[in-house]
Amino acid sequence: MILRASVGTLYKLGLRRGVTLDLETAYLMLDGKCQFNCLYCTHALTSKTNHRFLSRVVWEEVNFDQIIEPIKSSDLKRICIQTVSYKGYRKDLRHLLTKIKQTNRAISISVRAENIDEVNEYFELGVDRVSIALDVASERFFTKIRGGSFQQTMKLLEDSSRSFPKKISTHIIVGLGETDRELFEVMNKMRELEIQVALFAFMPIKGTVLSSTKRPSIERYRRIQLARYLIFTNRADLIVLEGNDIVGFKRIPADAGSALLTSGCPDCSRPYYNEKPGEPLYNIHSKELLKNIDLMREVKQ
Repeated sequence: MILRASVGTLYKLGLRRGVTLDLETAYLMLDGKCQFNCLYCTHALTSKTNHRFLSRVVWEEVNFDQIIEPIKSSDLKRICIQTVSYKGYRKDLRHLLTKIKQTNRAISISVRAENIDEVNEYFELGVDRVSIALDVASERFFTKIRGGSFQQTMKLLEDSSRSFPKKISTHIIVGLGETDRELFEVMNKMRELEIQVALFAFMPIKGTVLSSTKRPSIERYRRIQLARYLIFTNRADLIVLEGNDIVGFKRIPADAGSALLTSGCPDCSRPYYNEKPGEPLYNIHSKELLKNIDLMREVKQ
């Protein structure tokens, strides 16, 4: 079993020297040779990227005994386990979950589960939330970019949400050829199912198939972030759709700044996952940083 921790987590736990961020979640990863070939992923079969990376974040190999006591003595609220789909990952994940429960922290896992029985197994082992990534919001591009079936993934999300209400999350990446309308429709479906949506901006990484693909503009991403927030706060009627595009909003509510905060499981911030320090922040990882964002300008009202 190869266990890694994000470099930000190691800073937080005092296991590596660096700038300490105010994290509430420890980010771990079960690593190995992935069986899939998601064209945007650093762990894809055809990726030439060093596996110390997931997106642009460095993940260092750790020993479980090395991190358990620092986590116990920290103020962290949650542990998030990213799971690479290598052969034997389920056995390793079961083993890790039985050990990590001793931290008495809420546990989220992100896993490409094969069926509802697998999802059920993780909840029986004490997991608080399971994230089943959709990633590609367009059925037109899903099989080409991510592999597998869009409809089967949606069916698993639906079945999981019905078996475990308000305990399921998914990931959606903006900038993989999808239209605004496709994003709107998928996010609205997730709201109906009470599945939390973690939004990501596509990040081209050297060594991946999509390394030369452009990122979504910050203006488009802000509109999608605001649309997600309005959908999940039952104000989707404020979104103005023309054809396949979100062209504006009837009004922007006073609380709209919260739309720009990192979305997903409770206590998650994923700092600098979509961008490098010093670059415009796609996902804002603290409320303090919201003070520097001009939402009206960035959505181009």
